Amino acid sequence: MIETLVSNNDRDRYPAHVNPAEVNEEGYVLPWFDLETVRRIAEKTQDDAVDFSWGSIDTVHVIDGGCERGEPRALVVIVTWMYMPEKSAEEATEVLAPHPETGLYAVGGLPWCWYALDDDLSLNFPFRAK
Repeated sequence: MIETLVSNNDRDRYPAHVNPAEVNEEGYVLPWFDLETVRRIAEKTQDDAVDFSWGSIDTVHVIDGGCERGEPRALVVIVTWMYMPEKSAEEATEVLAPHPETGLYAVGGLPWCWYALDDDLSLNFPFRAK
């Protein structure tokens, strides 16, 4: 995996790991985030939901569950609020499991249209690995 910065809104940038093989045909990347970064994304999505409407923003939530064998345990959930009126809560939520080898989380996946930035913070889109 390659370490890079990613964004999906031209404002917020997050450090991520990207596998060059996990790029869709349009050039968007599938970023993998550490838990600290997931917490930042969660805070931002919840703030945006308050500012712009809960019905238009998917929110990320990190629920802490103590430690196991010295490692912090957390549950990462994405809620797609716009689906709530027509679908069940179960269909409107997604529980993210960390990658079994890296412990990183793929928040939003390809549907969130994450794109990579280069070292100068310019678009690296469509994504091209160095």
